[in-house]
Amino acid sequence: MPQLVWEPVDVLSVLGVVPTVGDCETSHQFVVEQPGVKLKITIWQYDSDVEILLWAGSLIEPVMKCSLLECPGVRAVEDKRGAFLEFAAANTYTGRYDGYSPMPYGLRLWTQPQIVLEPFVYHL
Repeated sequence: MPQLVWEPVDVLSVLGVVPTVGDCETSHQFVVEQPGVKLKITIWQYDSDVEILLWAGSLIEPVMKCSLLECPGVRAVEDKRGAFLEFAAANTYTGRYDGYSPMPYGLRLWTQPQIVLEPFVYHL
């Protein structure tokens, strides 16, 4: 399994928060908090795994948990819709992701003006 392709600085620029780096720098955890909502993204770059947790209000358990196992890449995009991250779905590529090309499908995340998660498909 190839290592996850991503640019930590690009992820930081979209999320606007500095990550907590795990032991031996094997993971990065980003926590974004907005009124009534908390988002936690953990990236294990050597395992190519990403976990996204979303809490609403004062609930103890997350209202959404998304585990992207064997995620080939994460890319930051800025266009007329704003700045967002795209997480590629597993088995999207037969080879290694180049880090720049549009991903055919996966999960998209905005944090401005509010946190929004949506599955996406590009019709290439």
